[in-house]
Amino acid sequence: MSTTIISVVNVKNHEDIQDAVLEAIRLIEENFPFTFSNANSILIKPNLLAANKNACTNPSFVEGVINYLKEKGISMKNVKIGDSPGQSNETAIEVGKKIGLHDLCDRNGIEFIDFESQVPIKETIQGAVKLKETYVAKIVKDCDIIINLPRLKTHAEATMTGAIKNYWGIIPGGLKARFHLLGKDAGQFGEVIADNYSWIVRNKPNRLTVYDLHSVMDGLMGPISGKMNNWNLILAGTDELALDVVALEIGKFKGIHVPHIKSAIKRQLGVSNLNEIEIKGITLEEAKKMTPKFNVPTNLMTQFISFLSGNIAYRIMEKIPKINKDKCKKCGQCAQVCPAEAIKFQLNTFPIFSSQKCISCLCCMELCPHHAITPIKKGLKGLLDIF
Repeated sequence: MSTTIISVVNVKNHEDIQDAVLEAIRLIEENFPFTFSNANSILIKPNLLAANKNACTNPSFVEGVINYLKEKGISMKNVKIGDSPGQSNETAIEVGKKIGLHDLCDRNGIEFIDFESQVPIKETIQGAVKLKETYVAKIVKDCDIIINLPRLKTHAEATMTGAIKNYWGIIPGGLKARFHLLGKDAGQFGEVIADNYSWIVRNKPNRLTVYDLHSVMDGLMGPISGKMNNWNLILAGTDELALDVVALEIGKFKGIHVPHIKSAIKRQLGVSNLNEIEIKGITLEEAKKMTPKFNVPTNLMTQFISFLSGNIAYRIMEKIPKINKDKCKKCGQCAQVCPAEAIKFQLNTFPIFSSQKCISCLCCMELCPHHAITPIKKGLKGLLDIF
């Protein structure tokens, strides 16, 4: 007996991507554990990794979701779109503008939110293995429903990124670099990703995922500049683990070989047995016949890259705030908004920043009324900090 339902839609059987997205959602809507009309705040969470269209959620997927919500009579005032690209030099708004997503928001009267523009909310993750405390974007904490819009891509460190991994973006900006340091190898980083996802499962039960398998990125250079392959498929469901397992099965790859999926299976954070997943639309076998193999990095390569990332790269790349004394008005606003209490301030003096306490959320920079704070990379000094 099935315990979750996933739709698999062939884009070629529809007029365009938006039409295919509508069909994918309609196929499973009777089984939603929530009602869109009862939601005051709906967050659409795309993947805005970098200003490269192949690395991001296709705006057509977002438009398809918007069309579905309008079909259901949802006011666009209740819908928000947002993400955080992490350690990129570009903000989510900048990425959104370059790929055309920001224009889509403007046309539909939807507010676009850069997760780094809000003071993050500190959360404890029950039963966590590595990431016991985290910070999540305020809009993620506050929203009633999350619509998750991942794209299937290989990931040089995590093996693959998709439905579960896309929630890594709920952690604002530079905090991601700090939490990356908890994963000293690919297995440990997988536990960190699973910890983050477990918070989602326990705290945000109202979720819908529309999964981009229309154009898939694989090879060693994922998730930013890998090889693109047209699979012409869209998946939709409410169980991200099941979606990732099915997506990889379509690509002739077993999810158990992905560290964060293996951890999610062990923790029972969703359905992973194909016999317990009901497929609507085209069959799993039909989908497998029309797609090439999903080529992922070898385990040796992911272990090596994870070592570099976890032990060297993120310590060097981690961003910290730097004050511009010519612009600073000594107002103390930065110290008030710092969630880590890493800024000391006394009246009529310049604030003092602690690089070791700093969690790289850069809220001080975003909320400084005088634009007196800029981000800088720790550089080699980062290797000397004790995490």
